[in-house]
Formats: sequence, C-alpha cells, structure tokens
Amino acid sequence: MMGRPKHRSGVGLSLVLSALFLLIAVPAHAINYVDEAEVWFARITTMKADFTQIVSDGTMAEGELHLRRPHRMKIIYDLDEPLVLLTTPVWLHVDRPEDRTLTSYPISETPLSLILQEEVKLRSDEFRTNSFLRDGIISIVMEKRTGKAAGVLTLEFTERPFELRRWTIVDAADITTTVTLQNMRFGHKYENKFFTPSNYQR
Repeated sequence: MMGRPKHRSGVGLSLVLSALFLLIAVPAHAINYVDEAEVWFARITTMKADFTQIVSDGTMAEGELHLRRPHRMKIIYDLDEPLVLLTTPVWLHVDRPEDRTLTSYPISETPLSLILQEEVKLRSDEFRTNSFLRDGIISIVMEKRTGKAAGVLTLEFTERPFELRRWTIVDAADITTTVTLQNMRFGHKYENKFFTPSNYQR
C-alpha cells in the first residue's frame, strides 16, 4: 500500500458520492449492458474489496470496502485520523472515532442509494442513463440534473468477466470522486453489529 495521506480535506460525504463522463466512447448494446449490470448486483449478497479513492482536489485515500446487500455498506479509510462511512436503509453516517462524532445524511440524497436498493434499477424517469464500451470497459452513466441526489454516477465494469471495478461520482458541488476496487472477494458472512453505527455518549 502507498503511504498514508495526511490530508483530511475532501474526505467526507463528497468522498463517496461522485462520477466520470467518458468523452470518447462507442455506444454499444446500451440496454443489454444496463440489464447485465442490474443482474450482477442482484447476484451479489456480500462483497469485500480494497480500494483507492481519488478526489478532484488532489487528495487520495485507501482502505477497505464491505458490502452486504441490500442497504449496507461500510467503508473504512486507512488514514492517520480514522474515518468510517456507513450506510443503513435511511442514512449515510460519517463516523470520526477520534473525535467521537457521527454525522448523518439521508441516503436518498446520495447517488450511492441507486446501487444499495434491494432491487437495483439503473434506468428511471428521474435520471438519464447511457452506456458505453471502450477498451474492454463498460461504463454506465446515470445523470440527474436537479433535486435530491443531483449529480452524475458512473459505474465501470470489466467486459470479461463482467464485474464492477470502479465508480465515479460528480456531486452537485462539481466535486469528482473516483473509487477503484481491487482484490474483490464474495460470500463473506457478516454479523449484524458490523454495520451498526457508533453510539457516542456525551
């Protein structure tokens, strides 16, 4: 692993919520790729992965991602000052253990809510969906211009095997966050308490 970043800027809600436009890409079998992505998510019960995150302000972080569908995701950052992002059916929690603070945001107002639902739907009247194939990478781009969760979410899958490898979010503040997954493992059994938010007593 690379050295631990010493910056906290850019690490927070915007770190997890962002997307990437592929400017030079060939549209191909758009409907089929979106369907295939929805089927891929439907088959996933749990997933563990290492990740590298890069934000448009130049900050970088690494850590571990834990997913238990539906609704549950825990992102543990490998930082000098510990940071954990945790989702529930209703909330996205930003947990800073050293400060003993837990800040919560409605998960419905984040693009990540799209892939944490029990039934993942990557097409909707509320946002525009396109897909592209370039150099063996399938990109599914979902753009919502107004309202809650406004922004752009791009999911990138390898063509063979068909697996999620990266997502990028451009949020309403025009901050771009890209998360690249490595060493993906499936089928891990999690205890419920692993996804329970901290309860700091004042």
